[in-house]
Amino acid sequence: MKLTTRYYVLSLGGQTNRLYEAFRDNLIDIQNRNFPIESADKIGKNVKMGARDDQVREFIRTADRHFDHYFKHDPLQFVVVGERKHLSIFESVTLHQDVLIGWVEGDYTETSPHDLGKIVWPIVKDAMAGTNEKAMHNLERAEKTRNITSGIEAVGRKAGLAEGDTLFVEEDYHMKGGIRSTDHSFITPEELDIREVINDVVDAIIEKVLGKSGKVIFLGSGSLTKQRRIALIAAG
Repeated sequence: MKLTTRYYVLSLGGQTNRLYEAFRDNLIDIQNRNFPIESADKIGKNVKMGARDDQVREFIRTADRHFDHYFKHDPLQFVVVGERKHLSIFESVTLHQDVLIGWVEGDYTETSPHDLGKIVWPIVKDAMAGTNEKAMHNLERAEKTRNITSGIEAVGRKAGLAEGDTLFVEEDYHMKGGIRSTDHSFITPEELDIREVINDVVDAIIEKVLGKSGKVIFLGSGSLTKQRRIALIAAG
């Protein structure tokens, strides 16, 4: 399964389990009959340790079962956040280990979606980029060999045309607009029909590259000034 900028975040807590649908660092709190899940067991001090552990384990197992409902309809990878003991239990009971991106330790059940998005997005971003310490070196080498396309319009035309390309983009770069399906040219917001949804063309380019087994490397703001904030290196 290809890792994309869309993913889930499963937040585990002692009394509440939550699920979010995420796009980059933007989280949407899923609220319906499956989530959030409130524990029906108010565990008191007189409850034996074994019984307490069994209740917690079943509560976390329920969260994994409920998550499966969403995964089957929209199979995306996910990040799990929670206290260490809850993460350990989840790891032992989940049926979705193969689509897990990573973990964040801590109780974030009361954290706002906005703040939680800032916490989990770096995990996904690092997973997408891998441990590519040669990223900037490869970019500089591509500049010298002219095997590089820079700027939103030029990259938009080439993105998704070949397998295995590498996209470099500043992590806070967003641009309203779209990409024409005919010639892959950039559509400015002024050119869009007023009834159309104005999307983020940067995100559209990212999805195109990932859809062709490419790689996306996010860099800090100002890292790609020369390349006008976005650049594409062709494979091969």
